[in-house]
Amino acid sequence: MAFPKGIIELVDSLYQQGVNEAVICPGSRNAPLMIALTRHGGFTCYSIADERSAGFFGLGIALKTGRPVILCCTSGSAGLNFAPAVVEAFFQEVPLIVLTADRPKEWIGQWDGQTIYQENLFGKHAKAFFDFETDDCSAAPLTALAEPKGPVQINVPISEPFYPEPGFVLENSSAIFQNKNLAKFKVQSSKIDFSYFNQAIASAEKILVTVGQMEDNSIFETLSAYGIPVIGDATSNCGSTIAHDLLLADESVWPALQPDLHIHFGKSFVSKRIKQFIRTHKPKQSWLIHPNPIGKPDPFLCLTHVVNTDANSFIEGAEWTTKSWNTWNSAKITSLQSEFFAQPNWTELHLYNQVTEAIELESAEVHIANSLAVRYINWTLAKFIKTEVYSNRGTSGIDGCLSTAVGAAQKTDKLCISIIGDVAFQYDRNALWNHYIPANLRIIVFNNGGGGIFRNLDGAKDLPELDEFMETRQGFTAENTAKDAGLSYFSAANTSELDLNSFLHNQGPALLEVHTNSIENAAELKKYMALFKA
Repeated sequence: MAFPKGIIELVDSLYQQGVNEAVICPGSRNAPLMIALTRHGGFTCYSIADERSAGFFGLGIALKTGRPVILCCTSGSAGLNFAPAVVEAFFQEVPLIVLTADRPKEWIGQWDGQTIYQENLFGKHAKAFFDFETDDCSAAPLTALAEPKGPVQINVPISEPFYPEPGFVLENSSAIFQNKNLAKFKVQSSKIDFSYFNQAIASAEKILVTVGQMEDNSIFETLSAYGIPVIGDATSNCGSTIAHDLLLADESVWPALQPDLHIHFGKSFVSKRIKQFIRTHKPKQSWLIHPNPIGKPDPFLCLTHVVNTDANSFIEGAEWTTKSWNTWNSAKITSLQSEFFAQPNWTELHLYNQVTEAIELESAEVHIANSLAVRYINWTLAKFIKTEVYSNRGTSGIDGCLSTAVGAAQKTDKLCISIIGDVAFQYDRNALWNHYIPANLRIIVFNNGGGGIFRNLDGAKDLPELDEFMETRQGFTAENTAKDAGLSYFSAANTSELDLNSFLHNQGPALLEVHTNSIENAAELKKYMALFKA
């Protein structure tokens, strides 16, 4: 048979532009794409059966490499199962190239098997849609990498027959990629005139810098050295030690902390309080530093300027002067925390503090699941400073948190640690249904028998439907899933059973399940939060 026209060239074009990772989901209609990718010779290919898990697995790889990762699937509902990961990638600004195999166009809407409407399958949540038959798909990698980075879809209609005969060799496939130079991706930030911004900085009495989710960046130490308060959640990786969420629990301090100039870097915050504080005590100016944000995001409801450049360029280009700006003193908060955590007990808050302390001593990266996990990390006394923190905070869903960590673990020699609740783990346990579980993977499952966050939400915690329809009580453990996947299994239900050292230094991948009581957890958290209110 003749191989479907243009597919070899499409795959090689992606490779020539620096794309060299592909996550392939088994199927029939996408067989030519799979063959072109696996026989090309320039791609690292992964076979992941569950498309939802595969999408997040690819997301994790792209987070680590900074390059677009291919997601490849068959026709029909398969592509729709990529949707949660595609949406997360869109809002977290991570480049993906989604290759969806399709039926020939004449069979769309004709009750043909495994056929749906695949054009613009992800709507506004893909940066671009390319029709393989009519569009220049070679633009896909640069589109995915142009700020804001994100996912693109290439829809590839394929006619039968699409299985090659035994012994079929792709013509000149190896010669194609060996004889060309690998393109390097480098997106340049816009050059800006700093005169206005320097004048505003010089005249400001109180400056506040907030940092949303972003990759590890020590450049913010420059601002702290000038006495400028820099605050961010653990997901900001900005090295801030100011416990802003706890400090702002006392609303009586808000007026004294009001800045006249607010500068925001990165993306979203986990903390609601910082957004509520700035919305209530608006600065005269609020700047968003971003090369090219999606829309004009204004979570603080006071945006005055969007500065189209990256954080490094802005901090290095602006003129900073030392002033007495740092009124964000959290010494009192730290003292209260120290006294509280000096009396540990077997509840999640204390255990998260203990786990954070242990991980910070290692050379590690952590992937924090959504719901309570990502919030606990911000509330503990122990801080991740040298440990890089990742979390799926684009859409903040619990789906795919573990799959993202497994994908990212492929691209680091450090310990890659997933900290996850029991519901998020059970929801994504297909993350372990593959052959790519590396020795550096560690998973810590906090099992409180359900979705514990709802016991801490005003309004929700008093509903009669809480137990059955919100908290989703469940009695599963992670033991069998861990053993099926070949992970060493550790379990702890009290202090004597918890051995973090053995778990972290296990010779292969390992899972630690920590069992707690959700009612006791909620009561301890309530007691803790009361310490910081007026």
